[in-house]
Amino acid sequence: MSAFAQSEKPVYNETTNTGYETFADAFAAINSGDECTLIITGQVDITSRMTFDGSKKATVTIKGKDADASLVYKIGDAIMFIMKQQAQLTFENITIDGNNCKKNRSLIEAENKGLTLRNVTIKNYNSTNTNGIINIKNSGWGVFENVIVENCEENNFFHLQRNSSTVKGVNKFNCKLAEGIFLKNEGVTAGNDITITLAAASPAVDTKVVEGCDNPAYFTLANEGLKLTAKDGNLVVADDTESGINDIVEADNSDAPVEYYNLQGVKVNNPDKGIYIMRQGTKVRKVIL
Repeated sequence: MSAFAQSEKPVYNETTNTGYETFADAFAAINSGDECTLIITGQVDITSRMTFDGSKKATVTIKGKDADASLVYKIGDAIMFIMKQQAQLTFENITIDGNNCKKNRSLIEAENKGLTLRNVTIKNYNSTNTNGIINIKNSGWGVFENVIVENCEENNFFHLQRNSSTVKGVNKFNCKLAEGIFLKNEGVTAGNDITITLAAASPAVDTKVVEGCDNPAYFTLANEGLKLTAKDGNLVVADDTESGINDIVEADNSDAPVEYYNLQGVKVNNPDKGIYIMRQGTKVRKVIL
């Protein structure tokens, strides 16, 4: 079969010049030690868990060929991708679609090595798992660049458990930092919108939350009574108890788009009566509905 015909298949291994009808077939052909790039055309279903372990200790980039490129969750009940044993996985220019599923699973889990998401949209997935939709374990790392999460209402956060995860570009997602863990900024820009929840019950004032950033407008701290402030080139925890109560106001009826989050930083589409974090344009404040 010609190289062109191979490349037109839904999954194309650019490194070996081999095309596949399913992702499972392309995955089966990967060996430990491989370094390869898989090109995705259109919608490709993931029908079983893809585990990169000792038998597939590989470095793999999964890249969308066009604007319609997506990986769709079609699994009964399992994590979509797991990286173990020094495997590294990069998703680039692609949508990861949870297919409107609600599962007690994360979508992706990384340990030992890491996960890179670059120009990625994650959508339509509700996790009831306490590790959220992306789980970076305490032996793994994550790189997040231009990552958008949409229509993921439950536990829609990235659970980061090691000080090796970095952010850059313009992102819109929630993350939960394990106790003592901070994010590394490597170049977020205007429009970045990351809401952070600290797992620590009572994080101390001056605890570092974002390394290498002196602009609190790029990040929001969801923990009640706390805020982020710039100090020594980093964003650290500051007391916001005084303004946290006094700044509670009635929600207005401005025409600017409004998003509501609960006090744990989880987005709420149809909030009931109560106190919420309201984001309206570039303004973030607590409101009572």
